[in-house]
Amino acid sequence: MTGSDRRAAERKVGLARLWARAKQIVTTDPSSSDEDDHVVDEEAARVLAQQAGRLKGGLAKVAQLAAYDPGASLGRGRGASAGARAVLGGLWDKAPAVSAGEIARVVEQDLGKPPQMLFAQWDTSTLAAASLGQVHAAKLHDGTDVVVKVQYPGVAEALRADLDDEGFVRKLAGAEVGATLDDEALTALADAVRQELDYRGEAAMQAKFAAAWDGHKTVRVPRVIEELSSQRVLTMVRAKGASIVDTTHAAADVRRQAAAAIFTFAWGSPLAHGLLNADPNPGNFLVETQADGHVVVWCLDFGCALELPEQVRDADRELWWAMLDEDAVKAAERFRMALARSGLLRRTDSLATTAHRDWERALATPLATHGDFHWDGGYASTFADTTRRVLAAGGLQLPARLLLLWRQRLGAASVIGMLDSHAPFRRVVLDLIGTGRKALR
Repeated sequence: MTGSDRRAAERKVGLARLWARAKQIVTTDPSSSDEDDHVVDEEAARVLAQQAGRLKGGLAKVAQLAAYDPGASLGRGRGASAGARAVLGGLWDKAPAVSAGEIARVVEQDLGKPPQMLFAQWDTSTLAAASLGQVHAAKLHDGTDVVVKVQYPGVAEALRADLDDEGFVRKLAGAEVGATLDDEALTALADAVRQELDYRGEAAMQAKFAAAWDGHKTVRVPRVIEELSSQRVLTMVRAKGASIVDTTHAAADVRRQAAAAIFTFAWGSPLAHGLLNADPNPGNFLVETQADGHVVVWCLDFGCALELPEQVRDADRELWWAMLDEDAVKAAERFRMALARSGLLRRTDSLATTAHRDWERALATPLATHGDFHWDGGYASTFADTTRRVLAAGGLQLPARLLLLWRQRLGAASVIGMLDSHAPFRRVVLDLIGTGRKALR
């Protein structure tokens, strides 16, 4: 058996033991259905974190999702404990690192020289480590501070193996949402995650986002250093700031500005620029508080990113324009017409159901408030729960072209909820797209 075969066998055994152990601890589901897997206590979370940290790849992504996605914690009362979330949250950027020597070999294989020759300074210690790669601080010969993301050796094969498993892909969509997806949507999700293995594509998408947000007062995207980037190495100007977890303890005004900035980026990228960063992991944001108290948010990691088709972007705008309408009756009519055109609506008879009305109300609530809206963990859970219920009831659907967009929104809603802040979300949307098509001319 080759080394690659041994690793594949180890992953298969590890995954089987992981989910069996997690299920034994945390579910009371007599059907043994994967649809009801929930990580609810610290013991199960430590099993998951240990396995995910060692095997990395898709398993680490599932663990990262379980740490912040309310959809992974709403399984008929079996919610994830705060302790379990804290354990799994370490995988956002503090997964076990690969040795400095292995990382240096990847850099040399891809860029032709060891990192100590390519950079004026190279820090062998790990700045951050996540599901597919780890980050090292460095300095260019002109004195520019940069960070270098290097893909773990062998992780590409591991992730591809994970994504060949349909059940695993459903978990990557979120435990509740994944159960509702058709084959085309599952394929779209797997393909989007696979593209994270090519850092050249990520660099190109990061450049598009950087151009879109260039000069914005609160949103920042680091500049890529193309000549020091490759398929498995991505070098960019270093962003500095506090993590989302640290920012949860910051002053109310800092949390308010950070929440508004993350909402601006997460909603504004698709609505205003036709761009989607489909991985709103809390570890992908840094909150920088400047000397004058002004807050900017650095947005990171564009591996799972894409340009939206124009028709998807336009139909999506119609939904949000409808929610901004001051006339409640007209707003409801506009919204449901836009919903049908968007492809989200599966059955028109579902519009009268309680599940559908609850979802519409949850979606519109932050925009119905002309002042500040309190976006906390409770609202994020309500948004996720109502979405789950209306999908499970069959009233809505997430076809392939919309899956990543709404998966991103559910995740971003959770990140914003972590900040427990009051912010003018309606004003943000108005500033981004106005009240209708004429505002775009």
